[in-house]
Amino acid sequence: MGDETPKVGDNSGAAFKARVDRRLDLFKGADELALTLTDYKAEDKADGFSEKVIAQVVKEHRADAEKRLKILTHEAEIDAARKATGLPTDLETAMHEAQVDAESVPEPKKERTKKGEKVVPFGKPDKSKH
Repeated sequence: MGDETPKVGDNSGAAFKARVDRRLDLFKGADELALTLTDYKAEDKADGFSEKVIAQVVKEHRADAEKRLKILTHEAEIDAARKATGLPTDLETAMHEAQVDAESVPEPKKERTKKGEKVVPFGKPDKSKH
């Protein structure tokens, strides 16, 4: 029995082990690349770059022309919908609207106190009673 040649597709021979090993090597390389990518992302963030923007641009570079066309068409449709519903479509207008909103927020109401009690900010105990 020990001298029998494994048949094609036999999962017990050296050829099978070699195929498993080559896949394991491939996964090991992928794990190393994933760690490198994680390091790159941390470096980009530390240098002030937006990870979301970099990831989107890389995604578009890797896509074929038809996929890029779909992405741009989707963005144009969103832009048209914003215009149709009165939302800002440029950064300057959006920043202006945010500033106007921030200025129109009323001051918070002061807490009512009974005579002789101090107003204590939320979350801080009144140590004067102890």
